[in-house]
Amino acid sequence: MEKHTVLIGIIATLTCSLLLVSGCTQQNSTPSPESLQAILEKAAIIESMYSELEISTAINGSLEQSTTMKIWQKTPYLREEENSTTGGITTSRTFIKRPEGIYRYDATLKTYQSDPQIVISQPFTADMVNDLLKNQTITILGAETIDGNTTTVIQYTPIQAGNSTTITIWVWNEKGVPLKTRSITKNQGITKTIDSTYKNYSFSVISDSTFSVE
Repeated sequence: MEKHTVLIGIIATLTCSLLLVSGCTQQNSTPSPESLQAILEKAAIIESMYSELEISTAINGSLEQSTTMKIWQKTPYLREEENSTTGGITTSRTFIKRPEGIYRYDATLKTYQSDPQIVISQPFTADMVNDLLKNQTITILGAETIDGNTTTVIQYTPIQAGNSTTITIWVWNEKGVPLKTRSITKNQGITKTIDSTYKNYSFSVISDSTFSVE
């Protein structure tokens, strides 16, 4: 009887110890950080989005151009309103991309004109994200907080026709979209730096009339 009582006591002690270890393990465990793919995929499924963009372009450290943009995206539509200042001269342009083509607003005629030669400077965010997901040269530099938002900092270096370009993107973990980018291109002793800051994101549904060219 005494041996039986001792055995029960040992089992009870071991059981309590296991429960304590299990409890401590659960209490001290922290969620695994999201993968870059999981973060980027959040942006790939956004159906409607508005953002504002501030861009500065510098050549060898000297500011050459400053640009502000308003961007509306609702696949398959894209609208961009751009104001660029170079040498004290400001130019304004508005583009709308629709399934049938790209349109430029003609301020003189006050109408939209089809212009297949236009290259949209800011592509669909979903397209940019899909390109990043396929990119095998991305390096994760770490995490950084911008205006209270946690970002994952990534970098890649495409090589094109003698130009060496390094692109750094601060990806907003919550939404998968960029909050900041920096592109540095070096060519024949000239360094071109483009800094972009994304602001005032909105993910509310955008009316189709925003993309009308009538």
